[in-house]
Amino acid sequence: MEALDMRNTGETADAVQRNDRLLRTLTEKSLAGIYLVQDGVFRFLNTNAASYANYEVRELIGRKSGSFIHPEDREKVKSNARAMLRGERSSPYVFRILTKQGETRWVMETVTPFFFDGRPALLGNSMNITDRMEAEERLRASEDLYRTIFETTGTATIIVEEDTTVTLVNTEFEALSGAPKEYWEGKRKWTEFVHEKDRERMLGYHTRRRVDPGAVPRNYEFSLVDRQGNVRDVIITISLIPGTKKSVASFADISDRRKSEERLRESEDRYRTIFETTGTATIIVEEDTTVTLVNTEFEKLSGAPKEYWEGKRKWTEFVHEKDRDRMLGFHRSRRINPESAPRNYEFSLLDTQGGIREVIITISLIPGTKRSVASFVDITERKRAEEALKKNERDLTGKTHELEELNAALRVLLKRREEDKLELENNVTSNLKKLVMPYIEKIKKSRLEGEDLVCLNVIESNLKDIASPFASRLSSEYLSLTPKELQVADLIKEGKTTKEIAEFLSLSPATVEIHRYHIREKLGLSRKKTNLRTYLSSLK
Repeated sequence: MEALDMRNTGETADAVQRNDRLLRTLTEKSLAGIYLVQDGVFRFLNTNAASYANYEVRELIGRKSGSFIHPEDREKVKSNARAMLRGERSSPYVFRILTKQGETRWVMETVTPFFFDGRPALLGNSMNITDRMEAEERLRASEDLYRTIFETTGTATIIVEEDTTVTLVNTEFEALSGAPKEYWEGKRKWTEFVHEKDRERMLGYHTRRRVDPGAVPRNYEFSLVDRQGNVRDVIITISLIPGTKKSVASFADISDRRKSEERLRESEDRYRTIFETTGTATIIVEEDTTVTLVNTEFEKLSGAPKEYWEGKRKWTEFVHEKDRDRMLGFHRSRRINPESAPRNYEFSLLDTQGGIREVIITISLIPGTKRSVASFVDITERKRAEEALKKNERDLTGKTHELEELNAALRVLLKRREEDKLELENNVTSNLKKLVMPYIEKIKKSRLEGEDLVCLNVIESNLKDIASPFASRLSSEYLSLTPKELQVADLIKEGKTTKEIAEFLSLSPATVEIHRYHIREKLGLSRKKTNLRTYLSSLK
């Protein structure tokens, strides 16, 4: 009997050792950082978790778990962790850590209550998301850049959807239409500000442009009716945003020019249009005056291609010497106090063929940087016409406005932003499914029992929660789904039966069926024959 007990004890020890090796192999193969904290110190952690802060595992065992959390985030981390341990929070939380070298990195974490050696502990799962956070910061900077361009072109500009809804307007369009952004954006259609005599023609352009953009004019005139009922004559420049059915449209109010033309025709037929709108030339310059970005209209204005300017030459090269010192003064003072330099003024521009053009510049700093966005309206013809008009009608003045298409880089950004976000989500999910989940499934098929099986299910559940784009999209689109309904929906999408779901979530099959019914009802499928799994899979 004693020999049998010794043999059983030996077999148990061997099983414990095998399970320990299995668990350690699983944690080391995981893409996530996994760690066990008890009494406020690390009792176990895998290589990934230690590497986030550039430490070796042995350096962190026994060390306080919060020692390398960024000081500004420590209280927030404690609050989020406590809420998650109490079941008041289910989504991962994000915070900063300091590496061994003092560098800042970003981590996403979930924690789960756990028992270790018979005493309370917590099991943590984390991922290093520094690259994602830095990418988001770059996207925000790019968005600031192109929104500044959108607001400083000097022309009224809007973006419209395929169904003619106005989704974005700038300050100039607010002034032109006589209504604020809140009136237009996402609420009204562009047909509302078009005079009825032009509406059918422009609706035809709108429809054909989405079939063949080259079949309709890019520039044309129409009558705009503002919110006060005033009719304005405008020129529109419009084109599709590449890869979308959205349009970008810019408007120049030529009402005053029309009135001037009428007076000119009455007094002297030889006078023609003071100024023709051909678009707005736009550039971006650095603090050291280097030109880093130019558009097609500026190529035309300066007489040189983008390759001549970008990153190679300074804006002082195209400014006439009589204006150079004045504009350099504006350039420097604007970077000390943006309000100390004028936003709009005139100067003489030299093109690369030696021609002199009189232009009006609209310029401002990009928020949070020392870079400037400058747009130019060529008023050379207007200046000449004004000189001629002074000889005949001293009291006649002309006002004109210019328009251009939005910088091509803005259109590219709108497309790339969604592509980058989708690629990031897909990469995380794909790597998790290919490199981690097969091993978890394989282990689950082995004879694990008790605490080991609980640990494995916790690891699997948390990994899915961290990296599931399906869950994040489903929860964002259907906020009324409860956390348990989201879990059931995810398992249905994976092809699990009601019985399998019930066993996995420790629920009765009847409870799972109730969750299925609520999910279909909240997704609007309760009276449809749509297969729930097929519908959920389409939300990827």
